[in-house]
Amino acid sequence: MIKAAFILLFFVSIQASAVNGLHPSTGTFLLFDTPVGNAAFGDVDPVRKEVSFINYLIGREDFKESFFLLEQMNASDPVWSDSLNFLKGWVLYRQQQLQPSAAYLLNVSENSPLFLKARLFGAYNLAHTGSYAQARMLLEKLPAEQGSMPDAMRHLQLGGVALLENDLDRYLVHSNEFSGNFHVMARQERLMDQHFMAMSDRRQASPALAAVLSAMVPGLGRVYAGKPAEGVVSLLYLAAFGFTTYDFYRGAGPESALFIISASFTGIFYAGNIMGSALAARRTNNEFRHEMEQRILFDMHIPLRNAFN
Repeated sequence: MIKAAFILLFFVSIQASAVNGLHPSTGTFLLFDTPVGNAAFGDVDPVRKEVSFINYLIGREDFKESFFLLEQMNASDPVWSDSLNFLKGWVLYRQQQLQPSAAYLLNVSENSPLFLKARLFGAYNLAHTGSYAQARMLLEKLPAEQGSMPDAMRHLQLGGVALLENDLDRYLVHSNEFSGNFHVMARQERLMDQHFMAMSDRRQASPALAAVLSAMVPGLGRVYAGKPAEGVVSLLYLAAFGFTTYDFYRGAGPESALFIISASFTGIFYAGNIMGSALAARRTNNEFRHEMEQRILFDMHIPLRNAFN
């Protein structure tokens, strides 16, 4: 009863806005597959009413309730299936449940006015979850007139996926289509080129070389790997153990228990210093890769939000 009364009050307040297909508070479009026209409030079908209410809940960021209502809906008219699939995918996307979101968004048919937005966000969700090849195939098949905004968006997204896959040659193919003609993505096109340059100029730290350097001078491999503080700490630890071991050697002799224990610990730390330097090189490479991935995904996402929100 409470919910029914709330829905009734809600629709009385948005009658005029619903006719025009606009959300009364945010100005965003309501997700109708068929035009509302100039139908009177009493002529609006129950599915349309429910979808309008769900849009209201989404505007309030009440995503759990929105998805619950969507799950309960069983539209008999097939023209609503695309809107319901889109809304489910959109609610999950807003909750950062990207994998299931993509599954719903990619079920939106090509005949729907929501198809372009659904396909681009679906491909982005897949890229964000590491399904690069699937995202690439979807974007490559996306229909778009050459030189249009959707085509420019498609090339930007494909360029981002190429960088995520570390395929710099393929990035150049798509970046050649960057024009800077569309404000919603011009800045991100420039930033993608900067990411490409950073990745091109970056030399991977060699774990083997880091290990050799630390075998020669303890801690030097960590300095080479970009971890100078760790390198200094390793050097100080090993120097302290080395001097202690030498002191036991001079004072108690090579057969004393103190010398043997100290020498054993020194050897263990020395071996650990070598292995740790190799791991530090790998960690540095992974940190750079992670940072670049986050930047690339961010600059893939911003144009989508600018263009479609």
